[in-house]
Amino acid sequence: MNLLFKLAAAALLHALFFACYPDTGPFGNYYLGISLLVWAGFLAFVSTGARLVRFFSGAAGALISLAAFAVMGLALAATMPQADKVSVLEKLQAGKYPDRSDLDRGLERFGIDLDKELKHGEKELRKQAAEAVQNAQKELK
Repeated sequence: MNLLFKLAAAALLHALFFACYPDTGPFGNYYLGISLLVWAGFLAFVSTGARLVRFFSGAAGALISLAAFAVMGLALAATMPQADKVSVLEKLQAGKYPDRSDLDRGLERFGIDLDKELKHGEKELRKQAAEAVQNAQKELK
């Protein structure tokens, strides 16, 4: 994996955690930025080492990269601030997984209104279906 792909994957992992567990409190946005910067530096360091190891064994280099992402996910789950003072890792261990309302609130932080997007998609699908029915009726006549 090249470094840009790894950085994009790290940003996606952070976004997924923040979308699924949106109750980060007042310092959540700061945590997101600082954590992403720290992990970007770590990935740049590990990427160099993985590239050297990949020179000898391609599978070992990929394993190092995957291990770095596993550590990142574990660290995010353990350290991400939550308003109720219970870490995401403890919530996952207790079986408290995010539900639809958590995901909706989390996506709103990124400017995505899932219900609005679904309604717009439904309206567009109905329009295309109506056009297809009209075209089929014209061909049958």
